Amino acid sequence: MAAEAGVSRALVHTYLGDRRGLIDAVQVHIVSRLDTWVGHSLSRAGNRGDALRALVQGTFSFVETDRDAWGVLGTTGGFDHPALHGVRARWTVRLSADDRPDDLHASAAVGALLGGVASWVNRGVDPNAVIAALAPLLQGPPPSPDDGS
Repeated sequence: MAAEAGVSRALVHTYLGDRRGLIDAVQVHIVSRLDTWVGHSLSRAGNRGDALRALVQGTFSFVETDRDAWGVLGTTGGFDHPALHGVRARWTVRLSADDRPDDLHASAAVGALLGGVASWVNRGVDPNAVIAALAPLLQGPPPSPDDGS
């Protein structure tokens, strides 16, 4: 890698440390690209429905465009990287009715999207079908059978 970059091995080790440091740097770069890619549309979303649409369409587009990068996240443990946790938290707040980072329904929608997008892209699932499937999560739980409804 050092030779291809035109630098010394010592410089690579100083900057990245070990193999784990290299993997971490790659994961951070991929997550940052995803966040930027999706963030353009998300910043213009006027309501939660628009935000969900921006998240789904942006994430689908990112994965369709760079399946290899998404695969690197999956095979290197990147879905549990602190940088992706930060993105998930921001996206959850954006989908939450009251801007709560602990909103279970918004968090479930974001988690389902990130966990399922590669399979959905590979199978040719329409992003609009995913939006329709995830939207009910944002409405909250159905009434409890013992609440008199």
